[in-house]
This record gives sequence, C-alpha cells and structure tokens, in this order.
Amino acid sequence: MAKQQVKCARTLIKFAEQSTSYTAGGGASTTWETIKVRVGTNTDGTPIMTDCFYCEWLGSYGAVAIQQQADNVIRPARVRMPFVRRIYDALVNGDVRIYLYGRTDAASVFVLASAADNYLNANKMLEFNVKQYVAR
Repeated sequence: MAKQQVKCARTLIKFAEQSTSYTAGGGASTTWETIKVRVGTNTDGTPIMTDCFYCEWLGSYGAVAIQQQADNVIRPARVRMPFVRRIYDALVNGDVRIYLYGRTDAASVFVLASAADNYLNANKMLEFNVKQYVAR
C-alpha cells in the first residue's frame, strides 16, 4: 500500500468552535472561539500555543463540481492536513467554522460538507470536505 501523506502545497487555515452561554435576564449569546493547540514549551516551561494550521486545499472541478452545484454546495473543496486530535474532536463533535487564509470575512468562511476522516485510524492524516458558509 502506498504511503499516505499531505502534499507540500500549504494553505493556512484556522478553526473556530461555537460556544453558547446564557446570561440571566439577557438570554443566550453565541460566539465563535478560535481553536488553539499546544505545539511545545518555552525554556521556562510555558506552553507555546497556535491557532494556525496548514493543509492541502483542493477546489472541486469537472463532474464533481457540477454535481455539487446541483446540490446547492457553494465553493466546495477537499482539505487534507496532518492529524491534530483537538481539531478532529471539534469537527466530529461540535459546530466548527473553517477560516481560509485565517480571514473571517464572508468570502473566507467555510463549514463541513462531509464527516472528518482520520485516514485508516492511523492518527497521521485528517481529511474532510468543506463548503462555503452562507448566512441567511
């Protein structure tokens, strides 16, 4: 079997998870909190955190894109990235937005269009499909 890995082409993405809180007399409020993971520690033991992830971002074209347009999927893409447990858990269990190039403008916000796949359950690569988020 061929070795599976993410290609060298890198695209910056960020993830945000929905967080809802209730204030007595004020009602519920929803915010989107950027997901941060620990990538190491300083010499003094302080954790180094990041919210930037790099992936292989491939847009759809041809027959696949035509079928997705028929299903009202806007700007579909396939994302492959190194496995990150915190990201995988958020994609499987929560409501997550994906920010292309780290931007939060309307043209750069995407949501899941398929389930996240921990390829071969090997904890080495994460793959999922996204579509553009459209607020209505």
